[in-house]
Amino acid sequence: MKNIFFNKHTGLALAALFLMTNCDESIDRDNLPIPYASIGGYENSDEIASANLVTKLSFEDNLADKTNNVTSPVPVGVEYTAGIKGKAYNGSSSSEKYAVANVSDAITGLNAFTISFWMNSANTVAPGSSPGQGKGAQGIFSIVRPTEFWGGINVFIENPDDNFPNRIRLKLGVENGRSGVVWRGQSLIMNIDDKKNTWFHVTMTYDPASSKVSAYINGESATNLNGFAYAPAEGATGSATWYADNPGGIDNPNNAPGYGVFQMVGTNGKMVLGNHQFETDPPLNNGSHQDWATSYAGKLDEFRIYNIALKSSDVLALYKLEKDNR
Repeated sequence: MKNIFFNKHTGLALAALFLMTNCDESIDRDNLPIPYASIGGYENSDEIASANLVTKLSFEDNLADKTNNVTSPVPVGVEYTAGIKGKAYNGSSSSEKYAVANVSDAITGLNAFTISFWMNSANTVAPGSSPGQGKGAQGIFSIVRPTEFWGGINVFIENPDDNFPNRIRLKLGVENGRSGVVWRGQSLIMNIDDKKNTWFHVTMTYDPASSKVSAYINGESATNLNGFAYAPAEGATGSATWYADNPGGIDNPNNAPGYGVFQMVGTNGKMVLGNHQFETDPPLNNGSHQDWATSYAGKLDEFRIYNIALKSSDVLALYKLEKDNR
């Protein structure tokens, strides 16, 4: 009887141990770290040029900047919605929304730069005889210069081209106050077709060493770029050259110097998100509200500024990693 009793309980103990062991193995197996493949040599988006990131706004129900170079934001009607990664900034076509914040000299002192963000826009409509919210040029970002009409850096949706109703005309405008620059105001327009009401990733870079401004959509070189001096009728692809004086043509027959070192002057340590500097209440400059302009009516997510011109490979990696929620 002892042997039978021993064998019975030994068998039960062994069976229990077997089940526990298999259960443990199942738990371990289900919870092993998932080995994500690196993209461009990075595991997550914040690894890209991390030492050069000077602003990161993720809009997780707030306007907090990961780098602390944007501080004390004052929101005006700002709301949030589902974004490409978590929450996103949510503009409006019916009511004015924007934010004003303090910025450090890491931003007002930019020379080379990269600006990247996700956007989702229904486009803008011509203001016509009845200007209003969502009609006209929609301001997205501006570094304030209180005694000038335009900010030091301005990003906005330009007024529409009626011949291309499905085209978003996204414009970058800059004002270089460096001594010796005659053509201080320079710009680039990205003609973005067939992306209304969908999320897409935008990156714009400026490299003072080459005087090249470059633009990317979803990590790839953008096509049909214009808005710069002597842009070809069919538009340029990928990049364009900014000049400090009149180049006389697309191939610079005047041998004008490049735009070179970018230097903002007259800034006051403020920025506007979701609007132009002259469309806030009251205006942040010496101008006034314009019938042809309005605050941004679309959505924004993962707004980043770097103090370098990102390499094309890093732009692609940034797009893929953020799209992968990393």
